[in-house]
Amino acid sequence: MQAYLEPRFTEEEGRALWRSMHADVNGQRLMRPSAARMLLKLSMLLLLFGAALALSWSQRSFWAFGACYLGLALLLAQFAFIGHDAGHGAISRRTSVNRTFGQISMTLVTGLAFDEWIGRHHTHHRFCQHEERDPDMAVDLVVSLTEKSKQRKGVLGRLMTRYQVIHIWLLSLLFGHSQRHLSQAAVLRHPHRCALDAAMLLAHFALWFGVPCLLLDVPFLIALLAYVVPLTILGPYLAGIFWVNHVGMPLIQKPESFSFFEHQYVTSRTIVNPPVWNWLFGGLNFQIEHHLFPQIPSSRLAAVQAIVRKHFARNGIEYHGVSWFAAIGSVAVHLRAVASAR
Repeated sequence: MQAYLEPRFTEEEGRALWRSMHADVNGQRLMRPSAARMLLKLSMLLLLFGAALALSWSQRSFWAFGACYLGLALLLAQFAFIGHDAGHGAISRRTSVNRTFGQISMTLVTGLAFDEWIGRHHTHHRFCQHEERDPDMAVDLVVSLTEKSKQRKGVLGRLMTRYQVIHIWLLSLLFGHSQRHLSQAAVLRHPHRCALDAAMLLAHFALWFGVPCLLLDVPFLIALLAYVVPLTILGPYLAGIFWVNHVGMPLIQKPESFSFFEHQYVTSRTIVNPPVWNWLFGGLNFQIEHHLFPQIPSSRLAAVQAIVRKHFARNGIEYHGVSWFAAIGSVAVHLRAVASAR
């Protein structure tokens, strides 16, 4: 059976270690807001997005469609990264400013309801790698990330789990769609609680379908392809970024017994990439750093990494930093181990 990790540090020890790092982070002014930079980035992305979307509605050749859809997929990822920063308060000290960035970049453009999603995401941070309370582990329908998940399944579910190391990547084509669907379905279930999300989702569908079909006389099928295909392309891309962050890392049975510092670093894996990769990862390859300091803009997490590694080395703490290929290998090993467990 899978083992659950036990704490190494007391709450007081963990707090002292985190505060020591926090002092260095503050000393380098890495926690300062990034509103001006993000406003410039968002403005440029919106211009590129408008051009790519217009081109996707007007092209007629296969290769032109493919180029537009690939461009839209990359842009959608960048909008999602801005929404992620906004949700953690990394753009401004004012909640209203962060929420505005999040609603525009995430709900309006990508169709992922910002307020609903960030609520689930904060729960993930709080209960990271807890089987029952981490929403990112609620994927029993398609795979089993833990042995308990496999044991709960029937015959068909166990058969799927046996080959999950293969089909999980095939199903990643639906990853973006599933995230959008889960978020939108939650808004439909609670429209009063998610009133702003609901209003922005109406604007989202007006942008993607109302403008082309009603104003520009674009055939509905062309508009639908522009809506569906980029998100399908985006699925494996996002899966390759997000699944390597926690899958296969230790499980936590009692989060309350861990200090914030220890809980966050033992359940996270940083991907050590060449710097040129950071843009593709949206800075989220620095997952240990992000979980320790979620309010820091993702563009500064590389600088935070140097501080974290220094403190870990000084205190004899193992730093879980591996290459992306090694992380993919670890994920595969974990999925096979769960599949073969009795």
